[in-house]
Amino acid sequence: MTAFDDGWGVRPDTSGRYPSTRVEFAGVRMSRRWHRPESWAQVRLAQTFGGRGNPVARRIARADAVADISGGDSFTDLYGPTRLHSVAAPKLAALRAGRPLVLLPQTYGPFDTPEGRVLAQRLIRSSSLAYARDPHSFQRLLELAGPMADASRLRDGVDVAFALRPRRPAPHVADVVEAWATDEVVAGVNVSGLLRDAAGRERFGLAGDYVATMTDVVRSLVKAGARVLLVPHVQVPGGQGESDIAAIDQVLGELTPAERDRATVVPAELDAAELKWCIAQCDWFTGSRMHATIGALSSRVPAFGYAYSLKTQGVFETCGMGEHVADAREVAGEAAVEAMTASFDARGESRERLAATVPGVVDRARGQLADIVADVLSWRHDADRRGAIA
Repeated sequence: MTAFDDGWGVRPDTSGRYPSTRVEFAGVRMSRRWHRPESWAQVRLAQTFGGRGNPVARRIARADAVADISGGDSFTDLYGPTRLHSVAAPKLAALRAGRPLVLLPQTYGPFDTPEGRVLAQRLIRSSSLAYARDPHSFQRLLELAGPMADASRLRDGVDVAFALRPRRPAPHVADVVEAWATDEVVAGVNVSGLLRDAAGRERFGLAGDYVATMTDVVRSLVKAGARVLLVPHVQVPGGQGESDIAAIDQVLGELTPAERDRATVVPAELDAAELKWCIAQCDWFTGSRMHATIGALSSRVPAFGYAYSLKTQGVFETCGMGEHVADAREVAGEAAVEAMTASFDARGESRERLAATVPGVVDRARGQLADIVADVLSWRHDADRRGAIA
């Protein structure tokens, strides 16, 4: 299995996490350095001439399938044309190579521009299999696929993060978190770097000052007697841009020394499985990075999503927790803090509900991955079965 990432060249996985599979990473990106083999421009050029001279093009050409997840929620023009073109690039490369394209469980849209919608329709209809990750997104998938689509290839799934198995981090992190969780109520908080400044507020049309709201949430939790575990879920080298650490630092800078003594920050270098283990130790969790909240929900930790798009609502409804979401484009400041505080106070009831709903969602997440593998294997023996959706 080759996983495309933002690194350089082709590198074998050395983590030891996948004993039954040979995994490698191949760097590829939208880049002004078009002459680099990691540039999608070079991949496209190589595909024009058979694909042999480029490591990414060569791997796509020999793949049984190209499975694409669009970061879970980036198959949209919400983030602008540059992000959309970046997300479309691997899909288009698979189609140019004539390889089956599998759209893994993800959100589809919104597509607010005619160009974005036409591109999405083309990619979806040319795919061999497409999964949505919640009922709302599944309806959009059906609309984009059109009335001539093969309905058996359009599937209502759940986010793959529900299937992620947590892994205990190094002792210097795990021991601190466990000590807190043993003696006190721990509230986890994710502060999104995507929303931390005026540009983020304007881009997504937020109702108020996001960092001020999250600072007041932390203060409210400390006042209620909780320890606060601040969880960065997205890290950018140098801690700038969309990095959650930059946003967390802003929140910490607004707290009093006594309030800061009741908070700690999970190291940004932890991977997703380690972060999920940390989140699982919490008694309650809130955040704006949806996959951070999925880390909580899938661990049966009561959670509240402070969202900036419609994608979070559908995922929470999957677990019967739809009322524990607030839209940051409509609610901010005191009203948002009150909603999160009420969710924190209701964590006992929420935990009971999650105990009943989450096991089935986790089973669906793992089962759909097994189904995808079975479909891809069947295509190796019956090429007619790997045709396009429409």
